[in-house]
Amino acid sequence: MNDNSGAPSDGAANASYADLFRGGRAILSVLVILGAALHALQIMVIAIIMPTVVGDIGGASYFAWPAMIYSVGAILGAASVGPVWDRLGGRRGYAFSGLAFLAASVASAVAPDMGTLIAARAAQGLAGGLILGGSMALIGVLFDDALRTRILAIYQGTWMVVQLLGPLVGGAFAEIGWWRGSFWVMVPFAAVFTIISWAKVPDQSPAERADKKSARFPGLRLAMITTGVLAVGLAGPTDHGGLRAAYLVAAVILIGLCFGIDRKAGMPLFPRRAVSLLAPVGLTLWILFLVGTTQGAVTLFLPLLLQVVHGVTPLFISFVTIVISAGWTVGTFGVSSWTGPKERLALLAGPPFMLAGLAIITVTAQAPYLWLLTFGAFLLGLGIGTHNVHMVARTMTGAEKGEERITASSMTSMRTLGGAFGAAMAGMLATIGGLADVSEAAAVGGAVTFVYSASLIPLACTVVLMIWLVRLWTRAERLQI
Repeated sequence: MNDNSGAPSDGAANASYADLFRGGRAILSVLVILGAALHALQIMVIAIIMPTVVGDIGGASYFAWPAMIYSVGAILGAASVGPVWDRLGGRRGYAFSGLAFLAASVASAVAPDMGTLIAARAAQGLAGGLILGGSMALIGVLFDDALRTRILAIYQGTWMVVQLLGPLVGGAFAEIGWWRGSFWVMVPFAAVFTIISWAKVPDQSPAERADKKSARFPGLRLAMITTGVLAVGLAGPTDHGGLRAAYLVAAVILIGLCFGIDRKAGMPLFPRRAVSLLAPVGLTLWILFLVGTTQGAVTLFLPLLLQVVHGVTPLFISFVTIVISAGWTVGTFGVSSWTGPKERLALLAGPPFMLAGLAIITVTAQAPYLWLLTFGAFLLGLGIGTHNVHMVARTMTGAEKGEERITASSMTSMRTLGGAFGAAMAGMLATIGGLADVSEAAAVGGAVTFVYSASLIPLACTVVLMIWLVRLWTRAERLQI
C-alpha cells in the first residue's frame, strides 16, 4: 500500500547538506543545481537586455514576446518530461534537454531579427522546461526521504543567486552594447550540463519503458495548454469586455479539457488526481498554481510601481526583487530540517506569511513607506520558502505508484502555468484599474493597487487549501499507526 501521507522518514532530521556530496551523489547534486541555474538565468536576463535588443534589430511592438514565449515554452517543456523520458530514457532525455538548450541559445545569439529571436526563445524555453522538470524528476527518484528536503533547499536557494546574477549579467552585456553575449555565455555551461547528463544520469531499462513507448505523443494536449495560456495573454491587452471574457472562457475550457483527456491517456502529462481537491497531490498542484499566479502578478508590476510611484533607481528595483528571493531562501533553509509538529507548523505558517506580505505591499503601494513595502516583499518570499520545501518533498514521497516522475515534473508545470496566468490576469486587471499612462504616478499607483488587492484572493484560497492538505496528511499518518 502506497504511503499517501508523504511523511518524511526518521532519518530526515539527521541528514546534513554535506551528505548531498557524499556517496557518489556530488555530481548529481551539481547537475540539479546547474539545471536550475541555466533555466532561471534566462528568465532574469531578458528583461534587462530587451531595450538593447530592440535598438539593434528592431521589433519594438513585440517587446514582451521574447520573455512571454519563453514562459510558454517552459510550461510545455516541463509538461513533456514524462513523454520524452518514456521514449528516450532518463539519461538520453536529460542530455537531449541540455543539447536543445545549447542549440536554442546559439540560435538566440545569432538571431538577425525579432521574429527569429522569438522562435529561438520558444525553443529555449521548451528546453529550459524540460531541464527544470527533469531536475525535479531526478530529485524524486535519486534522493531518498532524508536528503530530499536538503536538495530541494539547495535547488531553491539557487534561484536567489540567479536573481542577483541575472540583472548583473544582462546589465553588463547591455552596457557594452553586445546583448548577444548574454546568450553566448550560456553555451559552455549548457555543454557541461549535457556531457554530465550523458555520463552520470542513470537510464531506465527498456522493460520499464516498453509499455509506454507505444502510446501516442500528447501533441493535442500540449497544444491545448499552449492555446489556453496564449488566450489568457491575449485577454490582457484588449479593451473589449466581451472579447476579453471570450478569451478567458476559451482558456478555462481548453485547459479543463486537457486535464480531462489527460486523466484517461496512456501517456499522461499529470498525475491522475491532478485537479482533485480530495487528494494531496491535487491540493499541492492547486496551491502551486495559486502561488504562481500571485508571483506572476507581483513581479510583473513591482518594477513599474517602484520606478514611477516611488522614484527609485533600477539598482534598488533589483534589490527589492532580491529581497523576495532572500525571504524565500531564509524560509527554505530555516525549516528544511523540521519534522513532526514543527514541519506541520511550517506548512501552515507559509501561506499566512505570504498573505500578510502582499497585504503590506498593497497598503503601501502608493504610500511613502518604502521600507515597509520592502519588508512586505521579504515576508512574501519568507512565506513561499517556509511551506514550499516540505510540501514538495511530501508530495514526491506520497506519489502514487508509477506516477513518481510525473508527479515531480508536474509541480514545475503547475507553478509555471500559474505564473503565466498571473501575469496575463494582472495585465487585464491593470487595464480595468485605469492604467492608461505608464508615466503618470497616480494612474500606475491606482492600477497596481487594484491588481495587488485582487491578488489577495488566490492567497486567501491558498491558506484554506493548505489547512485541508495538512489535515489529509495528518489523517493518513494516524491510519498507518
